[in-house]
Amino acid sequence: MAYDRKQGGHSVAQANRPDYRLEIGRAEVPVGEPRGFSVLDAQRATTLRAWVTTLIPARGDRPDAADVGAAEYVDATVFLVPALRPALIQAIDRLERSANDQRHKAFSECSAEDREGLLREFEAVDASDAFNMVRDFTYEAYYGHSRVLAALEKETSWSSASPTRGSAMKPFDASRLERVSKLPPRWRKA
Repeated sequence: MAYDRKQGGHSVAQANRPDYRLEIGRAEVPVGEPRGFSVLDAQRATTLRAWVTTLIPARGDRPDAADVGAAEYVDATVFLVPALRPALIQAIDRLERSANDQRHKAFSECSAEDREGLLREFEAVDASDAFNMVRDFTYEAYYGHSRVLAALEKETSWSSASPTRGSAMKPFDASRLERVSKLPPRWRKA
């Protein structure tokens, strides 16, 4: 039997909230397309951009997650799945309150270390699963983006297309089958 979070041992609040992992099957958001924000206002969009940048900062030739539109991808996903909007908006508002209470400034104005600390605190107490949702959508948007894949290929020589494209193989030496081809059949007609 498949896992059902509505079965015993789970709180009613948890059982009644939408599970983003099930809900996103209804949304297909292409990665890497230029887009704006449809759900979030400018202030929340700024907070979400800082959030995704903190999750995946720039490194070497790789851009940070905000530079490849991960925040817009999260917004576009929750636009297509309205049941997820409250969790995202409440999470962003909670991060802003924490930043204002603890650092006396907006989340986006905090240092990278402060933002990381605030996100770690939020992750530890997040019962809404919003942190995991934003993290998963950010990874999907980031590691599916052509700029990131090109940077990874340059950095590691790994190509995301190799599983579907294949690689060059040496021609097979058919002489290796000569002995086996001379053996009598090991099967019978049925």
